[in-house]
Amino acid sequence: MPSLHFGYSLMIGLTIMTIPLPPQHRRSKSIVIRFFHRAHPSLTRKLQLPSLRRLACIVVGFTYPFVILVAIIATANHFILDAVAGAIVCGLGWWGNRCLLNLLPLEDYFLWTLRIHKPETRTVDVLAFEDDPDDEFAGHGVVSQ
Repeated sequence: MPSLHFGYSLMIGLTIMTIPLPPQHRRSKSIVIRFFHRAHPSLTRKLQLPSLRRLACIVVGFTYPFVILVAIIATANHFILDAVAGAIVCGLGWWGNRCLLNLLPLEDYFLWTLRIHKPETRTVDVLAFEDDPDDEFAGHGVVSQ
């Protein structure tokens, strides 16, 4: 009964909305809002607006589940109650992930006792295309440690 079409899209939307951005892209501008600033100067507030990247993340993160919700209801694949149940399943998964992340130190200790190591993360360096036609790997990504 739960609409996992909507639940999955809601999980992706929440992930996009909460994606961590570098510090320089977190806040953009501050505006000063003055309410009765002459009579009560303490009512002057500084409001920080989100940056364009954060705003784009919020818009995309909201729009994707909304479009999926409209699509599953318009095509009669699911009822609204199915989408609500899918959102509850998504919320349980989001909450469960927070709980499981607290167990990472226990996992590290367990792997340490067994003398097993987690695989190292690998990064891909993309090289610019070189003019050497004999080199079959020119312009392809090179995996580095």
